[in-house]
Amino acid sequence: MLNCFKSPRLLLAIMLVLSAILLSPSVSAQKIALADFCQALAGSWQGEASRPKGLVKAVRVQGLCSGDRRQLMLSVSEHASHPLSETWWFREGDGEIKLTYFNGVDPDKTLNFTLYRTELGFSLLGKGVVQQRPAMIRLSFTPQQSGWLWLQKVQYLDQDDDDYRVYRGIALNPVALSPTAREQQALR
Repeated sequence: MLNCFKSPRLLLAIMLVLSAILLSPSVSAQKIALADFCQALAGSWQGEASRPKGLVKAVRVQGLCSGDRRQLMLSVSEHASHPLSETWWFREGDGEIKLTYFNGVDPDKTLNFTLYRTELGFSLLGKGVVQQRPAMIRLSFTPQQSGWLWLQKVQYLDQDDDDYRVYRGIALNPVALSPTAREQQALR
């Protein structure tokens, strides 16, 4: 019978692996209200948006947070499939986040999500229909330099797959204020 404790190298390797497992930070998520997410995404953003293997488009995103921080509207300057804008209206109520999505072409969509604070930012999880297929939907917002990476991911429920697929990604970088706008903001 092999005794691993007689080999110092094997013993050291086992101890390193166990230490890495025990000392690594756990991935945790905490359910939260809309307020922190609302405040983090409020403002003017610019960046690029694309679907996997799709065209990269320059977009501008305006985030408007209500005074009570229970509603957030994200207006994206251009939809992935056509040149019209799209609006994502998040609002808090009944322990869930209700999202109404509209783009001026397709029928409006309203879905319920749960909002989580993660070690890497924010994540909204919900269930809906994407491309006429039932799906779990994850909207993740991960800090990236001074902005955010917004990934829209789906996991189709009609296929045997455990992974979320990226449906679309949008890089949100803060819009630099002009000197005049900076002066006006300082006066408030």
